[in-house]
Amino acid sequence: MSLVAKANIFASLRARITAVPVLAVFIAVFAWGIGPLLFLAPSISINSVLFYRVLFWPPLLFFIATRNGRKIDRSMSRTVLLPGVLFGVSTIFGFTAIVETSVANATIIGNVSTALVLFAAPKFLNESISRWQVLLALTSFAGVVAIVVGAGNTGGSSLYGDLLAFINAATWTLYFISSKRRRLEGFDTWQFLFGVSVVQACVVVPYSLITSDDILQITWRDLGFLIAMTLFSGTIGHSFMLWAQKYVDASVSSLILLLGPVISAFGAWLVYGQQISLMQLIGGAIVLVSLAGVVRLANSVKVSKDVVATADPLLNSIP
Repeated sequence: MSLVAKANIFASLRARITAVPVLAVFIAVFAWGIGPLLFLAPSISINSVLFYRVLFWPPLLFFIATRNGRKIDRSMSRTVLLPGVLFGVSTIFGFTAIVETSVANATIIGNVSTALVLFAAPKFLNESISRWQVLLALTSFAGVVAIVVGAGNTGGSSLYGDLLAFINAATWTLYFISSKRRRLEGFDTWQFLFGVSVVQACVVVPYSLITSDDILQITWRDLGFLIAMTLFSGTIGHSFMLWAQKYVDASVSSLILLLGPVISAFGAWLVYGQQISLMQLIGGAIVLVSLAGVVRLANSVKVSKDVVATADPLLNSIP
């Protein structure tokens, strides 16, 4: 076989390997995109939903993390403390915003974190961003602005809910950066996620107990939606993203997160009848076109050699 043929095969293999983490990011974003729709479905209050949601997650993750005789690495406790606290605070503000304003506004404003992560990546994560990535970021945010402006007062939007969504964006940015940096320390994805979920519960459960008065009024229907949140939006969404963070620059994965609000807004219109204006539709199209450019750029993201050996086993561990 000639050197040219070998080079072509290697290039093709490398492109496919690079695409796997990017695909994982898209799966995570889809899972998160439908999360707000599931969150609005139960009949109990949002604080009671938070109570059950964060309690259901750790046992499931513990089962996955300790399968095949594995033991939890206790040395990880300090590593997950800060990401877990930030994730818990983000959970409270983010999902409270969903019921205080429209789904479109809550999810779009929440993704302001994308810009913060993009421009923080060079300083805090030692990642470089290109001029094209900056241009695509600005183009994406132009679409986001169109969606926000086009919403007006439709779909139950409110300034209070928008403020909660903005606070969520700030705490999510800190969580994203701290999680990315600590995942580079080499901890197993499932064990890291389990540790984060335990700390999250320690933050959210006391808050829910203090602020909720209908925790015991949960129905079987509510329970079904809570299980769906835990399995899909929680386990699949966050584990796919955490794994992908090891191989995809934060500047790339954070831009792909812009697809989440589009999924949520469309779902809110389809399921709950929340209105979407023409300007919002145009803004969504701009976001999607920009994301296509992000995926194109992702083909040039450097992937470490150990991806060849570990990609399949890691992906096969997803339930």
